[in-house]
Amino acid sequence: MKITNKKGFSLLEITLVLGVGAAMAFMKFQDMKSDQENIMANTVGSQMKQMGEAVNRYISIRYDKLSTLTSSSSQSSDPGPRTCSANGCEITYQTLLNEGLLPVSYTGINAQKSAYKILLKRSGTTPNYVINGLVITTLPWSEGNRIRYDLLGRAMQAAGIDSGMTQSATVASGTAGQWTESQSNYSGINAAGLLAYRVGYDSSMYSVYLRRDGTLPMTGDLNMGGQSINYAKDITASGDVNATSFNGTYGRFAKNVGISEDLTVNGFSTFGKNVSMNSQLTVKNGINSESYVSARTQASKLQIGGGGTSDPNMLLLNVSGGAGDGYLSLNGDNNSSVKLDIWGSQRVRGDLTLSGSNDGKTTGAISASGNISSEKTVSGEYLQPKSISMVGASCSPDGLISKDNKGATLSCQSGVWRENSGGLITLDGNTCSAGSEPVLYYASKAVFWGGQVRTNPYGDQKLWVPEYNINETQAHCTTSGGGEKGEKENCRTIPKYINITQVKCG
Repeated sequence: MKITNKKGFSLLEITLVLGVGAAMAFMKFQDMKSDQENIMANTVGSQMKQMGEAVNRYISIRYDKLSTLTSSSSQSSDPGPRTCSANGCEITYQTLLNEGLLPVSYTGINAQKSAYKILLKRSGTTPNYVINGLVITTLPWSEGNRIRYDLLGRAMQAAGIDSGMTQSATVASGTAGQWTESQSNYSGINAAGLLAYRVGYDSSMYSVYLRRDGTLPMTGDLNMGGQSINYAKDITASGDVNATSFNGTYGRFAKNVGISEDLTVNGFSTFGKNVSMNSQLTVKNGINSESYVSARTQASKLQIGGGGTSDPNMLLLNVSGGAGDGYLSLNGDNNSSVKLDIWGSQRVRGDLTLSGSNDGKTTGAISASGNISSEKTVSGEYLQPKSISMVGASCSPDGLISKDNKGATLSCQSGVWRENSGGLITLDGNTCSAGSEPVLYYASKAVFWGGQVRTNPYGDQKLWVPEYNINETQAHCTTSGGGEKGEKENCRTIPKYINITQVKCG
């Protein structure tokens, strides 16, 4: 009988195979666990970024409440919850849900089973308060006694530049120490291994938001990408304003404005300070000033208006400076044309000197359509009256000078014109002596009374009558029949003057 030996696996071989298999399975498990942890870390980081962006948006829309540290709970216009004190405000994920800044499915617990604490601080001075804050997890990321800084670092990569972690119970810091916050400012920093996210004005991502109340201090340039800014109220600039064209109902600039070409304003312009021009000012419809208008030439200055008189209706024209006391020169190519046209009276507080023009067209004469009066002497080479009067004619007032039709000088004396060769002589009666002629008669006004011509029975009316008027007559008529339709009868002519008692002869 032939005996055959059958061979199998030895115990050693089986042990080796099982050992290798177990090692491979463990390595695969470790890889799977690492992948799972990385996925969780990325998820935790994305959730923190979502929470931080929601808080930044909340700061932008509720800045007015946060800057005044105003609490809120269950208000329709400001739903909250928001708890504020002198140290700042605290909100929750529910606050962000109520504002519509997080999806309704959000539970406030991240993939690492941690909740969030959201703390906001106010700094600066009114009205330019800024709001900063910190979003921090409440559960340290640890395994046993070991903090998983590796997973916290991966979560920070997913959360972005404003994320950080705590490596002690007192300080939270960003990547490479780009930012740090301490427990003294934010009480949520209370353990190592927490994931944090900086929010508010000092954060990097907050600059992408504009607060709706318009008080956000920008941390960088605002690029509109060629788009317009419409329905803006006030635009205040501390630097230059550059525009291809400027068009607006009103434009106000707090500092210098440089315009390289023309500026056309179709409405009113208001300037709070001086307006300086290096060239001419051309005005079509006049200059209206409530104070004064001033012009300067070298050392001289002309000022129109500006007070200096108690008369509210007076316009002050002040010329000063220069080598002398200052003077006003009105000239032009045509020296004989009108240079100063004044509607109304004028007063000269000094000497008035007139001279002819250098073109020979004017002689320096004074022409007046009314009277020229002087309180003292009027002197000149000639005095030529223009009026022609008759000797014996009435005149007023006494002292006037005229001439007769032959050029002889007449003067107004005692109410009549007379020659200057001698005075009038008054005689009783109605005749003059030889060599003189009657000039005035002292007579009574005549009336017809009681069927006769006589003086007025109610009082004799005596007056001096020029010689050429003494023989004037008047009509006197009586009516009969009564009523308004009486008929005229017995009209007679009677003298105007009777009963001459004196005569002035000359």
